[in-house]
Amino acid sequence: MTKSSITRWMDDLGSHVPTPEAMLQPLLARTPATEGPMDGAYPLGTDKGVLVVQDAPDRLLLTPEATSEHGEEARKWLETCKAHGLHVTAALSDDSQSVTDAIQSVSPQARLQADHVHTVKHIWGHLKQSLCSYRRTIKARGEAKQDEVCLALARKLWKVRWSLLKKPGNLSVEDKQAITELESEDEGFVHSFRGIIRQLVNIFDHAHSEAQAKLRLQQLRKDIQALGDPHLAKIPQFFDDHWDQALRYLRKKGMGTYRRGSNSESGMRLLRRLEKNHDGIRSAVTRQHYIQLYQAMKYLSLDIADFIEQGPQMTVVPRV
Repeated sequence: MTKSSITRWMDDLGSHVPTPEAMLQPLLARTPATEGPMDGAYPLGTDKGVLVVQDAPDRLLLTPEATSEHGEEARKWLETCKAHGLHVTAALSDDSQSVTDAIQSVSPQARLQADHVHTVKHIWGHLKQSLCSYRRTIKARGEAKQDEVCLALARKLWKVRWSLLKKPGNLSVEDKQAITELESEDEGFVHSFRGIIRQLVNIFDHAHSEAQAKLRLQQLRKDIQALGDPHLAKIPQFFDDHWDQALRYLRKKGMGTYRRGSNSESGMRLLRRLEKNHDGIRSAVTRQHYIQLYQAMKYLSLDIADFIEQGPQMTVVPRV
């Protein structure tokens, strides 16, 4: 089929399917939504963004267009969600103050948690900068002194850089062996660097209370100060600035369930996958029709063959 044929086919079928808002009611009647992580993207066919609300893997709830996922646009969209029966009890955000303010204005009772993925991403960014900076220093020293040992160390640091940034539990046997060999050749930075990562893992994955996490943060702060690395020094500062929302799950019972906003991100991947596999989508209207068909088949067991045969005469989308 040509791209134009795909577009016409989706627009023809999609124009007879109930809107996502209409299909949301039987969907919630079958399985109420208890959470609604939200994310944004700028897909093909439009200059505006698309917000994706998804409460379980591959279960898109709503995908409206919006000029922004922040501030007043976020507030309007949250009010729309509430009007359609999605009552927010727990909310995740990327720690954007405008999003936080919007959530609090629409659902003041909601428990707020900074998305764990974004929190870790910020911290691991500082780790990466520190490692790359150290590697550049070793390389520059080797080039200045024509020191082959330093140059060889710089090459090894670059070769195993991704292994050095992994959590201890994610290291393969080969990774561990390479790091052990590197520590024996290094002046001590690699050993200390891996120690910082182990402490961060203890704070995020093994702390059972806020008091325990704060004790581990004190030790982390001391170790980072001893290294005197300006990039690593930003990690304790990040904790100081974002502690309340980043580790709210340690203070509020039940928030541990919501600390990872992976459902919203998987919703974005799903939307991009639909576009990649069906590149006949070249307009916001066609994309919306495709999503309507996807929702009807995925959630409400629409038989597309029966639908094509009956067309507009099928007045109600069948339910399981």
